[in-house]
Amino acid sequence: MHGDPWDLIAADRFKIEMKNPYSPVYMTCIEEAKKDLRAKARPELVSMPESIDAYDTVVLAYPNYWGTMPMAVFTFLERYDFSGKTILPLCTNEGSGMGSSERDLKRTCPGATVKDGLSITGSAVASAKEAVRRWLDSNGLLK
Repeated sequence: MHGDPWDLIAADRFKIEMKNPYSPVYMTCIEEAKKDLRAKARPELVSMPESIDAYDTVVLAYPNYWGTMPMAVFTFLERYDFSGKTILPLCTNEGSGMGSSERDLKRTCPGATVKDGLSITGSAVASAKEAVRRWLDSNGLLK
């Protein structure tokens, strides 16, 4: 199945973007990400939602950088109180699966319910719509 999997649900979207993004050159990008991970950096973001209070469920999609979420995702998560909210993690990777990201989400968002994530191999993203549909359905997001 092709097409944007997010067309499957009616949802607001927010893109986590760093003010100083990593290089588009893959090898440089992963080295920059490793440096930020080791420093436990919290990169500044282009923008942040004023509030997430209106949301009960957050689908959080991110690439697996060095076994967890990019540090910019931590910047986003640490700004808000996710108590009582449900987080559905979706992670792209090249074979490392979810890594420690689900555990890191639980630690970073105490009081949130972190559901089992969906791991998608980066090279299979274009054909992942059916897998995403099944995952969203199993989490009660499809009517």
